[in-house]
Amino acid sequence: MTQRDNIIHHASKMFVEQGIKAVRMDDIAQELSISKRTLYELFGDKEELIFQSIKHYSEQARERRIKQILDLENPLEIMVISIRDMIDAAPVAGRIRRNMRRFYPTVYAKLEEEVQATSQNDLKRWVSECLECGYFDRRIRSEYAIKLIHHSVHGVLVNTLHEETPSDELVSLMSYSLLIFIRGLCTVEGQRVIDECTQKYFNI
Repeated sequence: MTQRDNIIHHASKMFVEQGIKAVRMDDIAQELSISKRTLYELFGDKEELIFQSIKHYSEQARERRIKQILDLENPLEIMVISIRDMIDAAPVAGRIRRNMRRFYPTVYAKLEEEVQATSQNDLKRWVSECLECGYFDRRIRSEYAIKLIHHSVHGVLVNTLHEETPSDELVSLMSYSLLIFIRGLCTVEGQRVIDECTQKYFNI
């Protein structure tokens, strides 16, 4: 791991745990026993370090999801598990997004563009495969289904309800709502898969 990678790794933990506004460049330099000058030489400013650090955090989360589905072949099951994990991460991910949007809107816009593009590409692939396997009703317009699922998941991530409602309760509610919507897109065979996933992966 290079010095730059090590800084990104540790800074991402600090930003996630303490908040991106609260963590100063001085704090990161002190934590890593390096000079603040080194940070600026490597990243230019705090905004670039935030961008690289939160991007690293998002990539790590996606890698964890990929590891969970390595042995699975059913695209509908893969989609359900992936969405479940995104919702499970929503309280923390949502707080990070809201803080970035409030305090570092330029970083937020830049990062969201990349994250949302990756998310939509995943959804396009899953929906296409579910149609091919006969899990989704072929009468649905896939582009609208993709948009609705994408906006629903994104809405969970940025929803301020996480600040008002116990996380476990809200996660269960959001998961159940999305399952109902996805089940409505399914054929009888797809509904069977959804019902099996509900029993296997969700405590609802």
